[in-house]
Amino acid sequence: GACADFRETAEVITKVGFKMFLGITGSIANWGSDDTEFSLLLGEDNPMVDMVEVPDKYRGIKYCNVLCGVIRGALEMVNLRVECDYVRCILWGDDATEIRVRLVERMEAVYPFGDD
Repeated sequence: GACADFRETAEVITKVGFKMFLGITGSIANWGSDDTEFSLLLGEDNPMVDMVEVPDKYRGIKYCNVLCGVIRGALEMVNLRVECDYVRCILWGDDATEIRVRLVERMEAVYPFGDD
């Protein structure tokens, strides 16, 4: 069924979606005061950074930024427009990969077919 609120949506993304497609579960942290933004944290078990070495001159590359696109696309399919920002990365020397997700709007469902 549909998620009751954005907190439940975040849990499903982290515990179900990432488990289904990457074989890992992340964690949720740093909720905004109005429950419209959160941080999704992925640890060292993220297969997207496994066996990856980034040369020093490319240290700032957002190597897993494709995950932001996946999250945005998946949530648009259920009428939630979000913005995702890549905040921290294990490849940058951080202790975890952090993706900040912010709800922009709940879109109206549009059906291309009439009742004919």
